[in-house]
Amino acid sequence: MYDVIIVGAGPAGLTAAIYTSRKNLSTLIVSKDLSGHIITTPHIENYPGMEKTSGMELLQNMEQQVKNFGVEIIYEEVLSVKQEGKNFVVATKEKEYETKTVILAFGKTPRNLGIATEEKFKGKGVFYCSTCLPPKESVIANSSIKPIIDVQPEQKVLTADGTYKSVTDIMSRNYEGHLFKITTRFFTESVSLTGNHPVMRCKLKKMCGINYWKDLKFTEPEWIEAKDLNDDDILFYPIPKEIEDKNSIKISDFISVRVDSNGFAHNKVETHTSFKIPNKIPLNKEFMRLAGYYLSEGCLTDRGINFYFGKKEKTYVEDVKCIIKNLFNIEPGIKIENNVSRIHIYSYILRDIFLNLFGKYSYGKKLPHWMTKLPTEKQKEIIKGFWRGDGCKRQKDFVLVTNSRTLTYQFRDILLRLGIIPSVHLRKKNSLNKRPSEIDGRKIKFKHDKYDIKIGGPSLQIMSEILNVEHEKIIIRKGICRHAWIKNDFLLLPIRRIRKINYKGLVYNIAVDGNNTYVAKNFIVHNCDAPLMKNKVTAVVGGGNSALNSSLYLSGIAKKVFLIHRRDEFRGFESMAEKVKQKKNIEIILDSVVEEFRGEKFVQSITIKNVRTNAIKELKVDGVFVEAGYEVKADFIKGLVKLDENNHIVVNEKCETFQPNSNKTMPGIFAAGDVTNGPFKQIVIAAGEGAKAGLQAYNYITESQITTDMS
Repeated sequence: MYDVIIVGAGPAGLTAAIYTSRKNLSTLIVSKDLSGHIITTPHIENYPGMEKTSGMELLQNMEQQVKNFGVEIIYEEVLSVKQEGKNFVVATKEKEYETKTVILAFGKTPRNLGIATEEKFKGKGVFYCSTCLPPKESVIANSSIKPIIDVQPEQKVLTADGTYKSVTDIMSRNYEGHLFKITTRFFTESVSLTGNHPVMRCKLKKMCGINYWKDLKFTEPEWIEAKDLNDDDILFYPIPKEIEDKNSIKISDFISVRVDSNGFAHNKVETHTSFKIPNKIPLNKEFMRLAGYYLSEGCLTDRGINFYFGKKEKTYVEDVKCIIKNLFNIEPGIKIENNVSRIHIYSYILRDIFLNLFGKYSYGKKLPHWMTKLPTEKQKEIIKGFWRGDGCKRQKDFVLVTNSRTLTYQFRDILLRLGIIPSVHLRKKNSLNKRPSEIDGRKIKFKHDKYDIKIGGPSLQIMSEILNVEHEKIIIRKGICRHAWIKNDFLLLPIRRIRKINYKGLVYNIAVDGNNTYVAKNFIVHNCDAPLMKNKVTAVVGGGNSALNSSLYLSGIAKKVFLIHRRDEFRGFESMAEKVKQKKNIEIILDSVVEEFRGEKFVQSITIKNVRTNAIKELKVDGVFVEAGYEVKADFIKGLVKLDENNHIVVNEKCETFQPNSNKTMPGIFAAGDVTNGPFKQIVIAAGEGAKAGLQAYNYITESQITTDMS
């Protein structure tokens, strides 16, 4: 039982918490996030005592001050507020909280335009997002995993349809606010992105019957902003589907060698012991398996290549020996040292070609991009060779182990192509070194992180067939638990956890040729849309700080920006409006609203109407950014308190609410800030109302206590 529960963590809610906690009331704040459109305000110059700050910085300072007073903050979405006797129950998805009083201060949420064609062109010229990923967040580029800061134009990124498309542009800008860290099942490294970045998601439909699990149903894919995701959402990962077979490659295409008339590659400097190597290497199953052996157990030397196996792994040693003999006509040497069998091949050419194709050190090994697109029958051999070197069979699964991050994610995609859902787990080197490790009495110190790629559950049978290794679990298990699914060329990954962190710094956008999507490491996101407007004509709809800020940002990208606002003056800061007016490529259109989006598959023009003259005008544009202000979403309290025609909570001068359809006050429920029907929406006013609501809650509890004591 709390004395006060405050719904919302904006200026009004946080200020209310400061006042209630100072009155020794047990106080809980429940909010979906650190809220309020103050977050998007880059410059604040009119808050008393703060000569210059940002909205996010001010809100973070308030949050810390509240925590210093011992107030508990729970970041969950409130689903309902109900009265039970004289008390109230505030329910989230996770829990119900009981309280004597409630302060409603949940603010507003961004508004759509409500035009009939808006939904049709969402993501196809109608945009809501101009922010993106922090610099170290990774994307899947050229079948490798790269920080977005390292992605270059013309490189190719994996897109939602399972193909790789070229990056046409990379943009960055300063951002201050929340990042959302999303962790899925199976792919356990989290992805960080801004709250309004669109993510493709679906949900699992609730099924009935004893065999419901045999034919699961999912809702249709839809785009949703990251901040609106819940832990029961399911995200999409595209299974790469491009197939390009190669029968052979030429060594001379990758390294500098001399090729004779008989098709043999020679060292630039040769001795009587030098080997001549066929310049054409067949890309058959033997070579694929040899590639897997090298990626796991291969080591380059000054003179050639070594492979290392256990003393008892005679079958694998013989396999490598035969492949080298068959492909390159070289008889490798074999030496047994302690419990290790070492295969050594002396060839500068083989050393250089393997270095070029697959990398050198274990943490830097990788597959060339073209090899990730080979037919799956060939890719099975890569997996088989690697598992024989750096794999094992455990009680419940098969495991591949590597300390190459690039190779981990490449193997992940290959396994998905094979119909296998792998689970990827990172083991940090610091954690590994906490536990003493020895091999043959020799202490091991880990210099690099390790990745475990685990294959079990429904994928155990497929992996067993690929490796030609029987797994006992397949025979004895009674059932199979499925926590992810492959459907229609997508892997469907449930969300395991969502966390929020504060961030201040650069975020990066990419524009993708012919496809507005890419993969942020573990799932599909919509590409940020501002770069798509480079040297094009765009429009921004709105008149607040967000619209002004977006217009300034886009003016540095687009050829021309129309700023359309329904009123005759801007609602944002005057200083920011002056900067907009000084930009030569921003045309301001006031007293006007957007009536319609037009185009075929993509927005080509908009019609706008002057609200004073009713004159209609058509503007040719390549895209529209909607920054149309905010609205109150109060469905969860309908029937609890009185709302006006705009869903604002009706309050009196004491921040008391009213009973529905009545002029009687609602005992125990107060409201403050932008969610109320007050005439002014300013940060300082919201904070003042929060203080007032907090004090009124104290008075209500005190008076109720006196009444109870007297009775």
